[in-house]
Amino acid sequence: MVRCAKLGEDVSEMLEYVPASFFVIRHVRPKLSCTKCDHIVQAAAPSRPIERGTAGPGLFAHVLVSKYADHLPLYRQSEITRARALSWSARRWPTGWAEPASC
Repeated sequence: MVRCAKLGEDVSEMLEYVPASFFVIRHVRPKLSCTKCDHIVQAAAPSRPIERGTAGPGLFAHVLVSKYADHLPLYRQSEITRARALSWSARRWPTGWAEPASC
């Protein structure tokens, strides 16, 4: 039987949006090390709409629908979220988010 010792863990957070509320989903992935062969094992990271991004699919969809369907610019969205005690800057958001895909 192979035994694994806990080596550490990676923690990733994703900001998510459900209508009228924001919350953070926290994924903790423990790292394990085999005591016999010194091999390190860790579960795969959860998928995200934008690789290495911090926004969850619900927040991502909300921002894009607000921008294109509701015609609400990013700076106005940042003012609205700031009023809800969540501070983010429209300048910090990747510009590729709100740009149409090009072939």
